[in-house]
Amino acid sequence: MKFTKPKGATADLREMEYISALHQTGKELRQDGSIDATDISKFLMSRYGIFAAPSQISQTISKGFGGGGISEADGDTMDLTEVMAMLLIPTLLKGAVELGVVGSVGEKEEVGEKKLDGTNGTSSLLVDEFAENKDSMECSSIAQSTSPDVEDAKTMSKSVRFSKIVTDNTGLRQSLVGESTSSSPLDDTIPHNQIFQYVLRMILFDVTGDYEPKPINVDLLKRIFLFYGERDVADNEDLLERMVALANQVKGGGDGGESGGLLDEHTFAHCLTSDVKLYNAVLRRDSQLTSTYDDVFNNGELNELDEREESVANEVTKIYTMPSIDYAVDTFRSKTYVILLWFTFVLFYMSYIGLFGSRNPELGNLSCEQYSIQGAGFPCSIGQGVISWLIIMVKLVLLGSVFIIGSSIGHSTSPHSPFIVLISMGFVCLYTFVPLNVEWQLLPSSDGKSDEMSTKIDDDSDYTDFLLTGLFSTGVMLLLLSFQSFLDRLIPVSFLNKHKLLQQILASGTVFMERNMKLAATFKIDRMIRNAHAVHRAAELEHDSSGKETSYGKALLSYSKTSDDTEEVGGYRWTWNQLRTAQLFEEEGIWLSNRVMQGNLGQMFLCLLLVPFLIIITDTVYSLYETFGIVLPDNEQWRVIVPLSMSFILAEINSLLLVAVYIPSTIRTTFQFRFGTIGSLHNNDFLKLRTQTDQASFIFGSMFWGCLVSNVLVLGVSFVVVSIFCFEPFLPVLLSIVASVIGLAITITIKMLFLIGVRKVFSGETFYRSNPAIANCINVLLESWNLGISVLFVVIRMITLVSVAFIYVARVDVPFLSVHADEIGPVVLDKAPYVFRKDILQHEAHRHPYLERIGSIYMMKLRYGDRFGREAGTAWRLLFVFALMPWLRRYRIRAEENNVASDTHIEDRTDKGMDATAVTLQIENESLKKEIEALRSELLSRSTSTEVSF
Repeated sequence: MKFTKPKGATADLREMEYISALHQTGKELRQDGSIDATDISKFLMSRYGIFAAPSQISQTISKGFGGGGISEADGDTMDLTEVMAMLLIPTLLKGAVELGVVGSVGEKEEVGEKKLDGTNGTSSLLVDEFAENKDSMECSSIAQSTSPDVEDAKTMSKSVRFSKIVTDNTGLRQSLVGESTSSSPLDDTIPHNQIFQYVLRMILFDVTGDYEPKPINVDLLKRIFLFYGERDVADNEDLLERMVALANQVKGGGDGGESGGLLDEHTFAHCLTSDVKLYNAVLRRDSQLTSTYDDVFNNGELNELDEREESVANEVTKIYTMPSIDYAVDTFRSKTYVILLWFTFVLFYMSYIGLFGSRNPELGNLSCEQYSIQGAGFPCSIGQGVISWLIIMVKLVLLGSVFIIGSSIGHSTSPHSPFIVLISMGFVCLYTFVPLNVEWQLLPSSDGKSDEMSTKIDDDSDYTDFLLTGLFSTGVMLLLLSFQSFLDRLIPVSFLNKHKLLQQILASGTVFMERNMKLAATFKIDRMIRNAHAVHRAAELEHDSSGKETSYGKALLSYSKTSDDTEEVGGYRWTWNQLRTAQLFEEEGIWLSNRVMQGNLGQMFLCLLLVPFLIIITDTVYSLYETFGIVLPDNEQWRVIVPLSMSFILAEINSLLLVAVYIPSTIRTTFQFRFGTIGSLHNNDFLKLRTQTDQASFIFGSMFWGCLVSNVLVLGVSFVVVSIFCFEPFLPVLLSIVASVIGLAITITIKMLFLIGVRKVFSGETFYRSNPAIANCINVLLESWNLGISVLFVVIRMITLVSVAFIYVARVDVPFLSVHADEIGPVVLDKAPYVFRKDILQHEAHRHPYLERIGSIYMMKLRYGDRFGREAGTAWRLLFVFALMPWLRRYRIRAEENNVASDTHIEDRTDKGMDATAVTLQIENESLKKEIEALRSELLSRSTSTEVSF
C-alpha cells in the first residue's frame, strides 16, 4: 500500500494542478489551470445549492479575485496564481491580526489559551527567529537554519516535526508554529506576522537592490510588476493608483515615524488584507462545529456587524437539493445513519425479496415448459428473462426508493423542525419491525390466493433467522440515531452551548467532518508556505549572498533541482495509525466516501454470514454423499470436517482482508491524485473520470456482492481441492501426482544449483558475457530442456492468475489487469476501478479542503460584493505569491505564442528522455531570461536620468 510521491513544494504544485482539474467543468481541461465563471457557477450550485449565473460570477468573484478586474487579457478567468492568492487569505489575515494591522471582528476571546506578550501582537508561543535584531532577515542569517522538509540544508532533506497546533488570543489557529526536537534543535518556521517582512524584503531586494523600505508610488509598483513579467498590470495605471491609495491608508506605526508613504511590513500587511478583513469572522469558526455555509450566511458576528454599520448584505438564491440523500456531497446529518440505512435495505432485500427474486418465484412466471414442446421454448425463455429482471428492478426501485427517501427525511444538516424526524422513524418501523410481526401482502395475484410479494416467510433455517435478527438490530440502531437527531433539533442551541458534552453527543457527524476540513485547509496552506520557505532557504545556502542574483531566480533554480525528489509514504500500519489519531482528517482533509464505508460494513456482515452459510454447506455436502451412496463411518467424518474447516478459514481470511484493505486503498488513491502520482490536469486519461459520475452508484453493490462471490469461490474451490486430498479413492492418484511434482522440484533445484556455480564462469552480473562460447552451449541445453517442462510453468501461472482473480473479483478499488490490457478498442473490460475513482474524485471535487476554503471565499464575495475582495488587494496578494512561490508564474503566461508550458514543447523534450517537470521549468527559465532582457532594454530606453538596476 506504499507509494512514491514528490516532496515539498513540488507536491504542493501537483495538488494545485489537481484542484484546477477538479474545479474545471468544460469538456476539455485547460492546461493553464484557469478557472472560469461557469466553473464557479456550477461548483456553487452542486456544492451549496447556490444559484449564481456566470455573468454574476464575472462581475463579482472574477472581477474581485481574478483577471476580470486586473488583466483584461484574462477575461473572466482565474489562473492558479490567483487561486493561490485566495487560499493565502486566512494565513495573511492571521499574520495581520498578530501584527496589529487588522483587528479581529467582534474582538472576542473564545479559544485562545495564551495572551499576547506585548511585542507587535505576537503570541508568546511563537518562536520569533527574526526578532532578535533587525538584520536577521538577511540572506546570510536565513542560511543559519534548516528547511522543514529536508534532511540536510543543502540537499533539502532535513525534517522538522510540525505537530503542535496552538491558538492565539483571537481564536485563530496557529499552524506555522514548529516543535523543536532533539534531532532538530532549531525551529525553521516563519510566524504568521513575520511572513510579510520576509516576502517584502525579497521583493525590494530583487527590484531595487536593497532591503530598505521605499516610498510607495506608481513607478515603484510598475517596476515591481515589470520585474515579475506582469506587463498588462504594469500598464494599468488606474489599478496601480488604487494600489497606492490602499497603501497610503496606513498612518503611524513603522519604525517610530510616519510609514504611510513607505512600503514597509505594516503597509504591506495592510495592503494584503484590508479588503478581506471581514473573513476574520469566518476564521474564528474554524474549530467550531459549524458548516461552511453557516460560517458565511449564518454567522452571528457578521450579522451584528451588518446591523452596527447599517449595511445590507447581498442575498443569494438558494435551491433545495434534497440534502438528506445527497451522496455526492454527503450533506446528510450522519454517516453512520446512512450506512445503516442502506445496510438495512440489503437485509430487507435478502429476507423478503431474495437473491434474484427467489422469495417469490411465481411472480411473472410465463411457464415456458409448455412452449418447449412446440419449439418456442428458447424465445419464451428470453421473454421470461426480460420479465424477471424487470420485476426485480421494479421491486428494488419502488421499495428501495420509498424506504431510503422516507427514512432520510429530516436527516440533513439544514435547519428544520425536529418533528419531521418522526416521519423517518415511521418508515424505519415500517420496513423493519412491522414485517417481523405482521404478514401483509405487497402485491396480490389475480387468483387472490398466492402470497406473491408478501412478508410471509416459511423458511425457518438458521440463515433466515440470522437475516431477520440483523434486520431487527439495524432497525433498533436507526431509531436510536433518529432519536438523537430529534433531540439535537428539539433542545435550544443556547442550552447546548452551555453543556458541551451533550452538544458533542448530539452533534451531526457531517458537521464534525466539515470542521475537520476547515482545520485541514489551515494546516495544508501553512505547510505550503513552509515548503516554499524551505526552497528559498535552500537556495540561499547554495548561492552566495553577494547580491548579484535575485531571490526569484535562485528560488526557481533551487525548485528545479529538487522537483524530482521523491519519498515513499503510506502503508497499512501508517494509514490505520493516522486514522486512529484523526490526523488524516484534521491535517490532510481526507473525506471518506459513504459508499465505500457502506460496502465495508456489508463485507463485515458477510464475515458473520459465513457461519450460517457453513451450516448450509455442511448439510449440502452430506446430502450429496448420500445421493452418490457414499456412507462415511464415524471414524472417517474428518474427510468432510477437515475440508469444510479449511475452506471456512480461508474464506474468513479472504473476507477480513477485503474489509481491511478498502479504506487504506481509498486513502492511497486519494493521495496519488493529490500528489500527481496519478495524473490529472495534464493527463488525458483524467477526462474519462469526469463523465458519467452516476456510475458511482455501482460501488456499494459491487463491494457487497463481490465479497460474497469471492468468499463463495474461495470456499468452494478450497473445499474441492482439500476434499480430493481427503477422499480415499483419489488418494493413489494424488500420491502419484505429488511424487512427480516433488521429483520435478528436486530436479529443478539441482539445475538451479548447477547454474549458480557455472554462471560465474561464463556470465557476469550484467548483459555482457565473460565466455560467450560456454554461455551459448548452456543456453541451448537449457532451452531444449525448458521446452518440455514449460508446460508446468504455464499451469502454475494459470492457477496463480485464477486464484488471484477469485480474490480480486471483490477488489473494485484497484485494476486487476495492467494499464491498457483491459482495453479492446473503445471497450473497457474492467470498468469497476474507474467507477471507484470517479466516486473518489466526485467527493474530492466537493470536499477537498482547498475547495472548502475557496468555496467560503466565493460565498463571502457573493454576500458582500465590493465590500470584500477588491482588485487592488488581489494585485498586492499576487505580488506576494510571485515572490514566495515563483514556480507558479508559469500559469500566468496566457498568450498562445508565449505559452512556455505548452504540451508541444513538453512532448518534444520528454521524447528525448527528460522529465516533464524539469522540462517545464527549463522552458520557463529560458523564457524568463528572454523577458528580463527585453524588460531591461525597454526600461533603459525609457529612462533618461535614473538607471534601473535588475
